[in-house]
Amino acid sequence: MNKKALGTLACIFLFLYFFNYLHPMSFGDDYLYSFVWQGKPMYTPISEEAVRVSSLKGLLASQWSHYLTWSGRVVAHVLIQFFLWMGKDIFNFFNALAGVFLVVEIYWCIHKGRISADFQPNVLCWIFFVLWAFTPGFTPVFFWLTGSCNYLWTTLLLMGFLIPYIQKYYASQAIIYRNRFFSLTMLVFGILAGWTNENSVCWIILLLLIFVILCKRNHEAESWMYAGLVGLIIGYALLMFAPGNVARLQAEQGKGIWLDAKLLKDNFNTFLTILFFQVFLWFFSLRAIFCLRHQSVPGENIKKDILLVRVFYFLALLMSATMIMSPGFPARSGFQGTVQLVIAAGILLRVQKEYVVELIQINAQKFLFCVSVLYFVMTVSVSAYNIYLQKTHMQEIITSAQQLARSGDKDRVLEVKQFKELTKWEEMAGGFHIPGFELSENEKNWINVAFSRYYGIKGVRMEKEKSKLVPSANPTESQCR
Repeated sequence: MNKKALGTLACIFLFLYFFNYLHPMSFGDDYLYSFVWQGKPMYTPISEEAVRVSSLKGLLASQWSHYLTWSGRVVAHVLIQFFLWMGKDIFNFFNALAGVFLVVEIYWCIHKGRISADFQPNVLCWIFFVLWAFTPGFTPVFFWLTGSCNYLWTTLLLMGFLIPYIQKYYASQAIIYRNRFFSLTMLVFGILAGWTNENSVCWIILLLLIFVILCKRNHEAESWMYAGLVGLIIGYALLMFAPGNVARLQAEQGKGIWLDAKLLKDNFNTFLTILFFQVFLWFFSLRAIFCLRHQSVPGENIKKDILLVRVFYFLALLMSATMIMSPGFPARSGFQGTVQLVIAAGILLRVQKEYVVELIQINAQKFLFCVSVLYFVMTVSVSAYNIYLQKTHMQEIITSAQQLARSGDKDRVLEVKQFKELTKWEEMAGGFHIPGFELSENEKNWINVAFSRYYGIKGVRMEKEKSKLVPSANPTESQCR
């Protein structure tokens, strides 16, 4: 690896680590998952007998209860409770590292699945910038502990699993891996990758199934391909058929028909929001494909490039569109689709350089570079400033709770100030990356109770009057604006 590439990756790591450090534990999920799961719906306040996760035994018991009563996402929630047990400082380091690895995996996917440390620094910068600019809910995906484990870490697993298949796609006649141990590895890897995300894995399974069938017909299939696909299906079955999914659906929507008109409308609006975030990537990619149709480029490999770009198009669209039929659709759920679209656009940029075709004019490239730099500087500055103010205010709340716990006053409910609403200018200037933290005015709300149990106080509630000192955002459940 050359020094420039190493320096680029180091800068990305420091950037992510800095924002992870600024981002505190979030009210709600982060505090709730610090305790062994009690088998009750998430939005039911935990009891006074709740016990913090403090051992491997407690973590496993918690996840068994969670799998039976709330959700099938065992892989993500094992990570969540492990990092909450270990502490936020440890999470900050490893989460920043996970972000760097995702950039690297996207780079490898763009470059035909070739695993190499020979990185082009400008491509690494481009990947990180488009993730920052076009991810709806970048903050809850990359900095929020619960959100990162559910989206960043699971995407890391799934994209890492896909790399050997992309490598095989470009070198279909070559033997990629002969080792039987690799087949076993792919089986286990497949189970973990399949046990990650409901709206994404199903489309990956369909894609790989078609690919494996085509390879088999051409006598090009390898044993690890079957093992990985079987593992992916097993993992997805464990995810989808978890008893907790049924219990959660009943708790959130009742036993009636949950896909009502209002819910579908809200989900569709979220889908349109995701497309709005991605509009420039879609425009460039579709325009580039149109340009390639009118240019004579020799070679079979470019046909494979164009076909793979189209495959990633469909994955990007389907992974987000599927969520329209979901009982809940936070914008951060569009992250998996965004990653697929970034890969598609990255392949086209590689094609432009590799085959010396003009997909973006030189003057347009210079203009986009200048606009991108200005946008990045503005959004980073505004986001960092507001998140710092939020962290300061959160620390004041935590300090007050700790002091109240030490005082031994078991009858007092802690009252804290609310954050003021962000202005529209602040939201837009921050690229919609400023997170939201808010307690309820009701100390019996599940979010408040989890915080109170964590610090050992009777209760906590927000004052009704809003403070004009500190910026605010939406509740933890809607961290992605």
